[in-house]
This record gives sequence, C-alpha cells and structure tokens, in this order.
Amino acid sequence: MWPFRKKEPYKTIGAVITTGPDGRVSVDVRGQTCPGYLLSINKAIDSLEQGTSALLLMTYAPCGDDVHAWCKEKGYTFDGLFHEDGIWKIAVTK
Repeated sequence: MWPFRKKEPYKTIGAVITTGPDGRVSVDVRGQTCPGYLLSINKAIDSLEQGTSALLLMTYAPCGDDVHAWCKEKGYTFDGLFHEDGIWKIAVTK
C-alpha cells in the first residue's frame, strides 16, 4: 500500500430495511454495486414473510436485468422498475 494514497471508505454488504405506513417494505442498497447489492437484497428479502411487497432502492444502473433474473430464480414477482431523481426503484413481491 502506498503511504500517501488516500484511503477510500469500503462499501459493506448490507441493506437498510424500513416499513412505511402503508406496510410496504423498503430495502435500501444505494451506493452498492454488483455483486454486493444483490447479496444485500437477497439477505434482506429472505428475512421477510412470504407475500410481502418490497421496494428496492438502488443507484446501480444495470440493476433491472439483474434483479429481474434474480426474481425468476427465487420465484419472486418482479412488479416493476422505476427511475426517479437518480434512484432506481424496483417493486418485488416475495
């Protein structure tokens, strides 16, 4: 390691999970890239009850195809993909 190189903060695998007043769960993995964000989403969704609707929040542009394939593999429903204010939002149902 070079002694004068600025250290960049490490991105950790994990998601912030919140539940809104409407009961919809949000899984926030903004700032993470592949494969970390997909590992974080997988762990978060595995912890939810079957039939739960979740909104995935991410900033990784190729996320749509990745999450769609992941949903097929896991047997989850891919409910839609939206892009608002620089954030990708993907609705899924476990």
